[in-house]
Amino acid sequence: MLTDILKVLSRKEATLSMSQLALEVGYSLKEIESALEQMEHMGYICREIFGQDCSPSCGMNRCSGHCEDCGFHSPDTFIFWGLTDKGQTMLNQIR
Repeated sequence: MLTDILKVLSRKEATLSMSQLALEVGYSLKEIESALEQMEHMGYICREIFGQDCSPSCGMNRCSGHCEDCGFHSPDTFIFWGLTDKGQTMLNQIR
């Protein structure tokens, strides 16, 4: 399952929801959430939060909904997952 998730995340589809990811790899939402947490802990992926919890580069604790620093213009919170160098290396080894 972990390699399936790495393959999907390597496509860099920022708009892929958790339920879409679960459907694509054929696992339940709960299994996907657990796998993502495990993969983050192992250093294969990293979480980026945008919106109400601005990105680390923003410098603000909470987004006003029109944050010039992070470029997000929404009161919602969005979580994106990306491969780390370690995750990309692992993916390259499996391909």
